[in-house]
Amino acid sequence: MGRLQQRDVPASRLSLSKEDLDMLDGIQGRAAQQAMRIIVRMAHVQQATELVDISHAHIGGSIYTGKGSLNVIEELVSNGAKVRVPTTLNAISIDRSQTGAWNSGNEFDTNAGRLATALEAMGANPIFSCTPYVFPKTPQFGQNILWAESNAIVYANSVIGARTNRHGDFMDVCAALTGRVPNSGLHLSENRRGTLLVNVPGVVHADPSYYTVLGYLIGKHAGTDIPVIEGIRQKPSLEELKTFCATLATSGAVGMFHMVGVTPEAPTLAAALGNVAPQRRLQVTKDQLRQIWHELSSASSTTLNMVAMGSPHATLRDLAELGALVRGEKKHPQVEFLVTTSRFVRDQAQELGIMQDLDAFGVRISTDTCLCMFNPRRVPSDASGIMTNSGKFAHYGPGLTGRGIYFGTARDCVESAIAGMPIISEPEWLRS
Repeated sequence: MGRLQQRDVPASRLSLSKEDLDMLDGIQGRAAQQAMRIIVRMAHVQQATELVDISHAHIGGSIYTGKGSLNVIEELVSNGAKVRVPTTLNAISIDRSQTGAWNSGNEFDTNAGRLATALEAMGANPIFSCTPYVFPKTPQFGQNILWAESNAIVYANSVIGARTNRHGDFMDVCAALTGRVPNSGLHLSENRRGTLLVNVPGVVHADPSYYTVLGYLIGKHAGTDIPVIEGIRQKPSLEELKTFCATLATSGAVGMFHMVGVTPEAPTLAAALGNVAPQRRLQVTKDQLRQIWHELSSASSTTLNMVAMGSPHATLRDLAELGALVRGEKKHPQVEFLVTTSRFVRDQAQELGIMQDLDAFGVRISTDTCLCMFNPRRVPSDASGIMTNSGKFAHYGPGLTGRGIYFGTARDCVESAIAGMPIISEPEWLRS
């Protein structure tokens, strides 16, 4: 019986390094052995012939989904689990910086806190954010990484040019503990060329809502294809790319896109397609974009009790632009205005004085958690209408909260919060 078979690993053409084999033998600890067994099993499933080193990991399994996931992580910690590469933690299920409604002391909140604490004990950096790309020391172009969280995966592959696949929970933890992943999927250059050519109409006054709607539309058509977007005339901002990545990965199983003249692996259309004709084409029209714009609103009441922004997490520029919109105004007393972000961004906003305008308007900033970790009990009991500028939350919100969601621009959200009722108008890029 061969060495791999003795380790209860199926025989295959998978080549393992001496350090990989040492981890399988338990020489580097029980936790590393458990993690490497999973990595190797997944490599066989993905028909990989080797494992590769990663430079970074971002753990999405920080979200509490039940005692089973908590037990696994705490067992790994008890077995000596320590991360081998710089590792960050995604948003969690509670805001540990607050008490009261967000930390009620019930079993769910207690277990969510235990999960975060266990991951920190492994050596993971508790940034508790779904936008790890706004933090210092991000991955570099061409590096192999394993990032979880769908928008971060798409952003890393497409905007940074790092290499990661979409994985299920626990693969992120296992990769962090071993520093290794199967060399498959989007880690391989031949799998990163575009397969769906998307032509978009020229628009003027594009804003984040345009990229939100465009991403959602393309994701619905793309499935698992890699879209190549042609026709973007002005380089999008980080925030616009963030919203595009979020909805692209929400409505489809997309792990990567190319935007000609914008993303690093698409200096030209030919480069993005790998000098091969696209397998499919999509011609986007303004009518299609208008349909998605209206489709993202699922609420039908005329009341508004809550505005929720920050999915994915609000950036410093998001908060600055919101501060400019609310300056000198006050929200309606019946409307709660919630923005989720990271402590890193909140502290920057505080230092720059941005929080003064937000506080005066009545914005409540929540950190650590995110809108898509919403629990129905954390929504005001009388809330019959919730408004957002997040396409991701507009998609998941009805199921998460049991309420309909209004979708609009950031300006719509502010004007609606002031009026105490939904005020939504088609953005200028749709009207022009």
